Amino acid sequence: MEPAPTSSELLRDMVAAVANGEPVLHVFARFSASTGFSTSKVRTIYYNGRGERNKHNANSLLSATEDQALLYAAQAFSYANFALSRSQLGNLVRSLWGKTVGTTWARAWVARHRNDVSARTSKALSDKRNAASTFGEVKEWVSELGEFLQEKRLPPWAIFNYDECRLVTQGNRLAVKRVHAADRERANVASSRGATVASLLSFVAGDGAPFLSVYIFRARFAGDDSGAADFVLSRCQSRTRSSWPRFYGWTDTGFLDAATFGAVMDLFRHEWEVRNPGRECLLLGDQLRAHRQVEVVRSALKHGVTCWWLVANTSHFLQVLDDKCFACVKKHLPVLSDQNIVDALLTNKSARDCVLQAAYEAERLSFTHTTIRASFRSVGLVPWDPTRVLHLARVNLGMDLPSYGVADAARAAAAAVIRLSHDRHMAGKKKVVAGRAAVEKRRIYSAADLVAADRARVAAKVATENAKAAKDAQKEATKLQVARDKAEQERQRMLATCRLCTSRVHRGGKLWSVCGCGRFRVCPMCMKQSVGKALVAAHVMGCLQRG
Repeated sequence: MEPAPTSSELLRDMVAAVANGEPVLHVFARFSASTGFSTSKVRTIYYNGRGERNKHNANSLLSATEDQALLYAAQAFSYANFALSRSQLGNLVRSLWGKTVGTTWARAWVARHRNDVSARTSKALSDKRNAASTFGEVKEWVSELGEFLQEKRLPPWAIFNYDECRLVTQGNRLAVKRVHAADRERANVASSRGATVASLLSFVAGDGAPFLSVYIFRARFAGDDSGAADFVLSRCQSRTRSSWPRFYGWTDTGFLDAATFGAVMDLFRHEWEVRNPGRECLLLGDQLRAHRQVEVVRSALKHGVTCWWLVANTSHFLQVLDDKCFACVKKHLPVLSDQNIVDALLTNKSARDCVLQAAYEAERLSFTHTTIRASFRSVGLVPWDPTRVLHLARVNLGMDLPSYGVADAARAAAAAVIRLSHDRHMAGKKKVVAGRAAVEKRRIYSAADLVAADRARVAAKVATENAKAAKDAQKEATKLQVARDKAEQERQRMLATCRLCTSRVHRGGKLWSVCGCGRFRVCPMCMKQSVGKALVAAHVMGCLQRG
C-alpha cells in the first residue's frame, strides 16, 4: 500500500490540476477518493496552502461557479452605482438559481468575500448622476479650468472649495447597508436622501487650511422676517493654525437659501480682502441655484473672487469637501452625538444642544490640514491633475473598471448591461405622458379623458395663478395710487400754508393774500404786519407764474 502523500505534495498536485483547467470541486472530490482524506481536509490543505482560507465551502448553498458569478454581479452593480442591499442579494440568488436565502446567509457571504466586497452605508445619488453624457461635459470643464489655472497661476492657498453638509444625528447616509466592491473609494448608490435639521457650509483652501464655517439653523420668523432663536456656540473662536472663524445664520428650513448665501458671500469677500488685500482667488462650488445668483457672482468678481462651478451631477466625485472632510464629520458625529444625547437625558439638558456640541467637535476633528490637502489631491484639483479628474469621471459614471484579469471582461459586460438598462429606462420615461387627474371609483377612463383632465387642471392652476398675480398687481397699483394721492394732498397742504407763520392753512378765506401762481399765500394776521406786506410785495415783483 502506497503511503499517503504529504500535505505539500497534495497541495502541489491539486494546484497543478486546477491550473490545467479542472474545476476545483472536482479536484477536491478526486483527491479525497484517492488519498482517503475527507473532502474538508483536502479543501483546507488547498486553501490554507494558497493563503485563501475559507475561500469556498463545498457544503455551501452555491457551487463555486455560482459563487463566483454572484461575486462578479455584486461588483458590477456597485460600479454601476446600483449597489445591492443584503436582501436584494438574496433576491438575486433566488431569481438566478431558485435557492432561498436570508439576510444571515447574505451577511456571511459578504464576510467570506471581504477581500472583494464589503457592506457599507451608501450615499444617495440622483438618477442624473448616472448619465454617460456627463463625461463629455467633464472633459470640457477640465479643458476650460485648466486654461484658467494656467493663466492665473494661483497658489494653493488662493484656491477654495465650499459645500453644504447636512447635520443629522446619523449622518447623511441611508439606513440600509449595501454590498460594494471592496476597493471602491466611495460607497454611492442611486436613491433618495433622508431628512435634515441643520446645515454646515464650509470653505477650505487648497493648502489644507480651513477658511471659515457657517452654521445654518432652523427658526420661526414673524412677518418682519425676525424671530427669537436659542443658540449654542463653539468656544473655539480664536484664529490659530488649528482653528478658524465660525459664523451662524437662521432660515425657515435650516437649509441655505439665496438671500443667506448672498450674505455668506459678502462675508467671504470681506474675510478674503482683510487677509489678502489686492489678491485674486478661485472659489469652486456645486451648481445649487442659490450659488449661481448673477448679482452675487458679479459682486464677487469685482473684488477678485472668481466663482467656478462643478459640472452638474458630478459633485459626488469632484466635490473636495465630500471626498474626505464631510465623510469624517459624518463618521464622528453619530459617535459623539450618541454619547452627548445620553448625557442630556441623564442631566435633563437639551438633546439638540448636545448634538450641536457634537457637531462642533466633529468638525474640529475632521477639518485638519492633512485631510483637506488629501481631499484636494484625491479629486485632482490641487495639484491640478486633469488625468485624475477624467479617471474619476469614468469610474463613477460606470464607464471604467479596475483590472481583475480574466474576471474583468465578465464585470465589464455586467456593468454595461446594467448601464444600458438604466439608459433605456430613462429614455422610456421621455416616451410617456405623465399628469394628474381627479378620478372616481368604478369608473374607466380613456387616455384622452386623462390627458384632457390633466390639461384642464393645469389650465385651472394657471388661471388661478394669473388671477392671483393680477390681484396682487391691482393691490400694488392701489397702494401706489394711495401713496401718490397722499403725497399730492401733502403738497397741496404745503402750498396752502402761510409762508410767513407756516402754521395757518388757507381754506378759502377772502382776507388771505394769494398770488396768481397759486403757490404763495399769506394769512390775514401776518398781512397786518409790515414784514408780511413786504414779503408779499417781494414775491409779486419776482413771480413769473402769476396769472
